[in-house]
Amino acid sequence: MFRGLLRFTVAILLISSLVGCGINSGNKNPLSEDPNYKAQHYKQDGYMGLTSVNPNDPLNPTYHHYEDDSNLMKAVLSQLQGIEKTNISINGPTAKVKIKPRPSLTAAQVEELRSQAQMALNTNMPRYNVIVKMVP
Repeated sequence: MFRGLLRFTVAILLISSLVGCGINSGNKNPLSEDPNYKAQHYKQDGYMGLTSVNPNDPLNPTYHHYEDDSNLMKAVLSQLQGIEKTNISINGPTAKVKIKPRPSLTAAQVEELRSQAQMALNTNMPRYNVIVKMVP
């Protein structure tokens, strides 16, 4: 009886291992047969694509401090006419920008200035959710 149970167990293990190993030839990669599929390659940076793996690495060319980002925002805002003073505070992915317009501007010009500042900062700083407020 013990030999019969042993043979039965070995047969079940053999069958389950063959099924588990995928003897079915229908297991094909659908991406490899797609004519629109393109293989992804490493970036040609000399480091097999590793420069974009850790964006907070100081040796990475895309590495920035908050100070660098706020200086870039100030440079972008300095190109707009009608700004008397700016205050930028960055908290994670949110950048709050307070702009004090020149007193000689009308309400329509102030709103146009806010719109221009919002568009310029959104364009130049896409990694931040920029909130622009005009203060008196």
